[in-house]
Amino acid sequence: MFVTVKDIVAFMEGIAPGKLAESWDNTGLAIGDPNQQVKKVLVALDPLDSVIDEAIEIDADMILTHHPMLLFKKINSITKNDALGRRIYKLIENKIAALSAHTNLDIVKGGINDVLAELIGLSNVEVLEETWAEELRKIIAYVPESHLDRVRDTMCAAGAGHIGNYSHCTFQTMGEGTFLPLGGTAPYIGKEGVLEKTAEVRLETIAPIGKMPNIVDAMKAAHPYEEVAYDIYPVEQKGKKEGIGRIGDLPQPMIFSDFALLLKEKLGLDEIIRLVGDPNEQITRVGLCAGSGVEYMSAAKKQGADVYLTGDLKYHEAQRALEMGICVGDITHYASEVIIVPVLVEALRKEAKETGWELEVVTSKVNGQTFWTI
Repeated sequence: MFVTVKDIVAFMEGIAPGKLAESWDNTGLAIGDPNQQVKKVLVALDPLDSVIDEAIEIDADMILTHHPMLLFKKINSITKNDALGRRIYKLIENKIAALSAHTNLDIVKGGINDVLAELIGLSNVEVLEETWAEELRKIIAYVPESHLDRVRDTMCAAGAGHIGNYSHCTFQTMGEGTFLPLGGTAPYIGKEGVLEKTAEVRLETIAPIGKMPNIVDAMKAAHPYEEVAYDIYPVEQKGKKEGIGRIGDLPQPMIFSDFALLLKEKLGLDEIIRLVGDPNEQITRVGLCAGSGVEYMSAAKKQGADVYLTGDLKYHEAQRALEMGICVGDITHYASEVIIVPVLVEALRKEAKETGWELEVVTSKVNGQTFWTI
């Protein structure tokens, strides 16, 4: 079965929903025809010139990256007079689509920060700073007792009534409903022109706002009445929550210098890791944000982190870490994020196998680490 650009976009949306991305981000499909067939995908961290050349060389139809093609700046023109323009031209001329999952892949459960936390061996992992929470609605339906189980089960199957690890979370109270069928109606109970009084159950539950249309449709399909009485209300509490960064515990305490050596091994870092803090400091709790996330260092400290890991650390930020009394490891932007590439490759290959896609998924051979040391 052949696969299209929009199929892969939909697959990535399932892994890292675009709604999680920061407002300033340019995640998603940047270049390409959604209906174009894709036979080969190249997965890399960045849409570099060398990566695009690699895609052309292997005859790839699509590039999937973490960092976006159109990163943070507004484009007023596309010409071959600048690097970005030349990249865009090259992709379009070779009919290569460009798709990225950026801050949404940082934030989502199972994304880059969780991969980094797992690589280090952290347990009791939690979100460092919440950035998104699912809006909930309460839905109340009035159902004859004879159809209560059917309506409740149908609504819950459509996504209602889930709280934590529990499903079918509802509340019900008995009452009496009244209605008068007017001319041209076909009432399930009662007769046209006669006021009907019947025992009904007030069935109430909560659900994510995005699932509410399907829940209402399912409820109406399972309900016996010609016209269904129901109410939907906003609620203060939130549902599923996501956030940037992670914090967790090491299996056993380590001194900072030994922990740094562990990081070099786990991340495959040949270059020097820049460190801030006492090398003999005992490390138990670790906060982290892959890429460039020094702005969450204070949040890590407040939540008890002994050390904070990120990339792109600046001089005065290092001074502030010393003042705060938290150790910091600059594990580089590239090394902290490139770990997601094999995860995406494996996920795409698994999806292709399970769905019967005729798709080859290739890991980029380009080393995009911009720094080197002597």
